[in-house]
Amino acid sequence: MGSPITFSGFNQIDFGQILNVIMTAERAPLTALETQRTTLNQQGTAFTTLAGKLGALESAIETLADEDGFSIFAVSSSSPDSVGATATSGGMAGIYEVVVSELARAQVMASTTTYTGPDDVIATAGSVSVALYGNPPVNIPPSGVSGPMTVRQLADAINSDADSPVSAAIVQAAPGQYRLVLTGRNAGSANAFTVTSTLTGGKGLVFTDTDTDGTYGDDAADSAVTATNSALTINNIPVTGTTNTIEEAIPGVTLTLSKKDPAARVLVEVKESAEEAKSQLEAFVTAYNDLMSFFTEQNTAAIAGKASIGRDSLVRSLKMGLTDSMRAEYTDAGEFYTRLSTVGVEFESTGTIKINDTALKAAVLDDPDAVRTLFVGADGESGVFGALKAQVAEYTKAGGLVQDAKDRLKDQILKIDSRLDTMEMQLELRRQTLQQEFIAADRLMSQLNNQGSSLQALGGQYRLF
Repeated sequence: MGSPITFSGFNQIDFGQILNVIMTAERAPLTALETQRTTLNQQGTAFTTLAGKLGALESAIETLADEDGFSIFAVSSSSPDSVGATATSGGMAGIYEVVVSELARAQVMASTTTYTGPDDVIATAGSVSVALYGNPPVNIPPSGVSGPMTVRQLADAINSDADSPVSAAIVQAAPGQYRLVLTGRNAGSANAFTVTSTLTGGKGLVFTDTDTDGTYGDDAADSAVTATNSALTINNIPVTGTTNTIEEAIPGVTLTLSKKDPAARVLVEVKESAEEAKSQLEAFVTAYNDLMSFFTEQNTAAIAGKASIGRDSLVRSLKMGLTDSMRAEYTDAGEFYTRLSTVGVEFESTGTIKINDTALKAAVLDDPDAVRTLFVGADGESGVFGALKAQVAEYTKAGGLVQDAKDRLKDQILKIDSRLDTMEMQLELRRQTLQQEFIAADRLMSQLNNQGSSLQALGGQYRLF
């Protein structure tokens, strides 16, 4: 704005006020640009909000569009602490009797050598070899020990070796007595391991060697825990696994085994459930309605002449596209359940949607496969939510339409900032020029006033004669 102006005050013209009036008038173009920049910033914020709401919608769509994630079956277990059960895809109604006779476990071996602490020297030379059955051994350290190595350093070397089939821990078995414990990285009998050691020069490393052949772990008695596969029966049919998560043994169900009890019979029930379908739909309905409400707010602001993105072509296209996809017919689902409205997802006058519990329940109980096909399509990728997923992705992906819009606004703001900087400099130069001109005019008028006063005084002297 320039430095303050000090005028003489001996004339009747307020040059300071004149300067301010002129600068206010000449600043009008800058004020307009600043207003435009504020509007663009507010629109950028609105697009950021839009991106967040689209992200929430996309997450809700993911479940409904995922062939493996969406389920219209409810699964229950009579003993979830022993056998957990969750629904996946391709469920089949029924009751399944599950008996767990063995859990999958990883092999565990504890050294018989004890150490006073993790920093005891375990060796100055040699190495430890660990091998899975039928696989070549892994030497740790690969090039052998060269110099003093502590128990802690050996454990770190084992854990940091990506090829090592075991992890290592130092466990305090009693006060002042520590043991090195090796645990298979994976459960299951195929991940059983053996150990040999050539460590020398320190306290060394020894495990139980029942058959005294110099190889630890080749006898079941050598290990604190033996590597085992999970074993169970489902309706008297034997099933085994390398982990305690059993998939596909029961169609559309994943079992999680937590307790071994050959005498216990756990009942897992799978049944069609409108409530299960509704619970998965509710997250989508909430996210969709939140987005529609945002569109309404932006449109209201635009009508009121406020900054918004309500009239942006991207927003209008997005809203229209979502509505069209939601109302479209998907014939892969069969003859009756070809639209969302036929399974209880209904539009309201405000553009939002709601779930008609009665219609949804009737559709699920009547033809669950058709409902599933309507949602995810016959190929697991189409259907109404497959279409919505592809559509939303065009807006949310890196370099997508929303990001393009934000980048466009950012470029406009940068250009306005550059113009404002230039105009501010020009305006300041203009102010300084006018300031100097007004100062000169004020000085001249002060001089003229002084001269006028002198002449008046001289005239008064002549009247004395």
